[in-house]
Amino acid sequence: MHSAKTISPMPWMSEEELAGLFEALQGDVAQPAVLLVGGCVRNILMGVEVEDIDLAIVHKPEKVMKLLKEAGYSVIPTGLQHGTVTAVMNGKAFEITTLRHDKETDGRRATVEFTHDWLEDAKRRDFTINALYMDLSGNVYDPLGQGLGDIEDKTIRFVGEAAQRIEEDHLRILRFFRFHALYGGQDYDAEGLKACEAGADKIKTLSRERITQEFLKILASDDPQDILDIMFERNILKDLDFSASYPEKDFFRYFCNFQKKYRLSALSARIFVMAGLSMENMKELEEYLLLPKVFLKDAIALEGALNLSDLSCDSAVRESVYRFGRSTTAQAIMVELVQDRVMNSYASKALEIVQKWDVPDFPVSGEDIMNAGYEKGPEIGEALRSLENWWIEQDFKPDRDACLEKCVCKFK
Repeated sequence: MHSAKTISPMPWMSEEELAGLFEALQGDVAQPAVLLVGGCVRNILMGVEVEDIDLAIVHKPEKVMKLLKEAGYSVIPTGLQHGTVTAVMNGKAFEITTLRHDKETDGRRATVEFTHDWLEDAKRRDFTINALYMDLSGNVYDPLGQGLGDIEDKTIRFVGEAAQRIEEDHLRILRFFRFHALYGGQDYDAEGLKACEAGADKIKTLSRERITQEFLKILASDDPQDILDIMFERNILKDLDFSASYPEKDFFRYFCNFQKKYRLSALSARIFVMAGLSMENMKELEEYLLLPKVFLKDAIALEGALNLSDLSCDSAVRESVYRFGRSTTAQAIMVELVQDRVMNSYASKALEIVQKWDVPDFPVSGEDIMNAGYEKGPEIGEALRSLENWWIEQDFKPDRDACLEKCVCKFK
């Protein structure tokens, strides 16, 4: 196998943990026995930060484990049936997978067979931009002859026949759109888009966990509305389209733009806005997505902040921060920016209050209420809530003595 391109190695590629790994696994073989693969290679070539370092190797997992242990690495048999082990040294983990090709698939999982052929391994991967390999000297290998060109053109293209790749794993439909959101250009690969549309009904065979993982990654991208528009037009997860609930066209797009402008992105808020600011729609989403409980909690808080009053004055912003927290209030401000209830000229000041206001503690306790003459029971809680609401209405200014005086005068 000959390299198709050579680039300058990244600094981390010379670190002892990775360099030692290559030395232990390569041995004296002339041809590459182990190479960086997939996402880390793609990200290097696209100038994107590398998060996980994966390797492909010609050796079977048993031999890989033996060589690693001899070199002093801790070894975790992550997925031996699929040829994957994880090597750990100095807290750094590397996933290493034996070259393989799919023997049988059912749309959700595959039975694999190991091989020594880099081209066979590349053929089983999902997209051409993920079928690239690299050594520590910066030599890039493109067995399919397509990956480098597609990275340059920002084309998300299935390896081989798109329909076949989807038949092997139905999740690849969502991955196609997720990768386009992160790495794609303006245009979609026509064959891939057609195959995704044709296979959309197969998504329902996947677990909610797998669907959720991919969908949330799409939603977390910089401009998810463009991707969602195409997905809904092509009836991909059409049941998640709540655009009819939006107060106005492109509401979700504008909200994401404000999140990006103020660098205050929150995925739970995006979900709630995508659902048309409707808790009923949020509950419908749970039929298809396994939403974390904190997302529903955040949505309830955001709904509460939006129901307070418009956040166009300092006191309203402070009340929201006190009742619902800083993050929720920041998201509410951006919703109201879209609704033109808060002007851009005030938003920066409002967000400064959110970030810097020293939230006070309510200076009166239930014990103080009892000492004022109330008997134990629901009456104390009601009096405490009423007093706290008055204190908030006064913009948190009354001190403990003033609150107690109000309590005696009004509630006694």
